[in-house]
Amino acid sequence: MVTLEDKFVFDLQGYIIIKNVLTEDEVTEINEVCDRIFPRSYDEVENLKEEGSLRRTSRVSKWDPVCQRLIDHPGITPYLREFLGPTFRLDHDYCIFMKQGGDDKSILHGGPETANGCQFYKHHNGTIRNGLSVLTFFFADAGPGDGGFACVPGSHKSNFLSDFPHDVRTFKRSEPYVVQPVVKAGDALFFTEALVHGTLPWSADHERRTFLYKYSPGHISYSQSYYNPNDYFEPTEQQKRILSPPSSGGRPVSLESKKSNN
Repeated sequence: MVTLEDKFVFDLQGYIIIKNVLTEDEVTEINEVCDRIFPRSYDEVENLKEEGSLRRTSRVSKWDPVCQRLIDHPGITPYLREFLGPTFRLDHDYCIFMKQGGDDKSILHGGPETANGCQFYKHHNGTIRNGLSVLTFFFADAGPGDGGFACVPGSHKSNFLSDFPHDVRTFKRSEPYVVQPVVKAGDALFFTEALVHGTLPWSADHERRTFLYKYSPGHISYSQSYYNPNDYFEPTEQQKRILSPPSSGGRPVSLESKKSNN
């Protein structure tokens, strides 16, 4: 359940940490799937983006039923429904794994009203709505100073992005208004792409392991390719809806929304 404090925090920051979404057993199971399907090697990774200390590939939601269950995990669907509306859909997904020294060469990017209208944050009469948004699942801790996801809290509502210093945007100068949230394995972090965000170099001894499931309102698509539910392991009716292509009129709502209206 999304609390009033959750809405306050998300509106204030542009992101919210959802603690303990996954159990220890779920984290262990997904890490085992990662070890089996995605080679723990930074030397030879065929047909994948590989930059020496970064491993990344897409459609991890198809790897295994446990990865598929993340699509509509009960710990995160209330947040998707609350912040994207009842017809939310999965737009695309991928993983980011990094070893110590890993750097994806990103700069702080994003911001309100960018990417051809796919990235936005709006509030009206107590209702929050976002464009493309991200649920990051963590399968390893990200402690203070470890690196990984970083952002400028509150920038999803900024009116002065053109004044954002380039040296801060490119991580050449550190300022306290750029933060790296501290999370534990099993946590999830939901943020709007309207938030200025990026990736700091990874400094921890252990491997960074994250899945990024990116959702949008049901009528919007950022990705140029769509999902085929037949590629999945006996998807539920709700998963089929979430995996369906973008549409507007007549799009079915989430099962939870139907229940809450009864």
